[in-house]
Amino acid sequence: MEKPEKQFQKPVILGLLTLILLIGGYAYWRYLQTHISTDNAYVNAHSIQIATQVSGPVLTLFVDNNRTVNQGDPLFDIDPAPFEHALHKAEAQILHDQAHLKNAQTNLDRVAKLVDKKFLSPDEKDNAVTAVSVAAANLKLAEASLAQAKLDLEHTHITAPASGIINNMILRPGTMVQAQVPLFVLISNQQFWIDANFKETELKNIKPSQMVSIVLDMYPSQIFHGVIDSISHSSGTAYSLLPPQNATGNWVKVTQRIPVKIMVIDPNPEFPLRVGATASVTVLTHQTPKT
Repeated sequence: MEKPEKQFQKPVILGLLTLILLIGGYAYWRYLQTHISTDNAYVNAHSIQIATQVSGPVLTLFVDNNRTVNQGDPLFDIDPAPFEHALHKAEAQILHDQAHLKNAQTNLDRVAKLVDKKFLSPDEKDNAVTAVSVAAANLKLAEASLAQAKLDLEHTHITAPASGIINNMILRPGTMVQAQVPLFVLISNQQFWIDANFKETELKNIKPSQMVSIVLDMYPSQIFHGVIDSISHSSGTAYSLLPPQNATGNWVKVTQRIPVKIMVIDPNPEFPLRVGATASVTVLTHQTPKT
């Protein structure tokens, strides 16, 4: 027969274990309510497609793939010779049209005096006025052509429109490039964010300005911090190439995922972020950024 003390201890111990489990379960439930996580998340940044505004062969290349550049740094040059020739031709046309306009104005003055003295008919003056108008119009066209020639020559020197990292660069000197055709990508390193896809059932407590803890798979020991910038108003499949046809007879209810944009507020140069890298994020629904 067990001692009375042991008989008394069993329900007490069982009660304590039950209480601990209940407290632990409640604490875990509360944690899940204030810490909403997903590993369906990816690093993103602004990507700029680099293209030229003029066509021609690449003369000089100043950068290579995966190199960091600053805004205004030279990227490459297109052979400027044809554009320099076009500029000289436009300058010569300006001089020609200026001389033509001057002659037309001189002739108008002469004809006007002769018309006043009745030596010529008024029609001759009208013709002279028309000649001046045509010469002036030709000069304006020549000035426009000169401005375009200068602009085209400037466009043979391509510079970085923003600071960032060169990606998908395959250019080499001698490559013939066409205007408006993308050549490579410049990934801006000024701003990074995480595209996190949360289940629609998790969005109830997720709001803009909430703080987020971010861990990248490539840097598992480094914690980044972010803040929710915006929540998409459509699911990830809404604008896909082949969206699901929910009106068909074989419809199956599937929990959708909604993209959430999370701005990274403390990027670390020692742990460079890379577009497309996978991440795990935890939204701290009880925290907002300090102002």
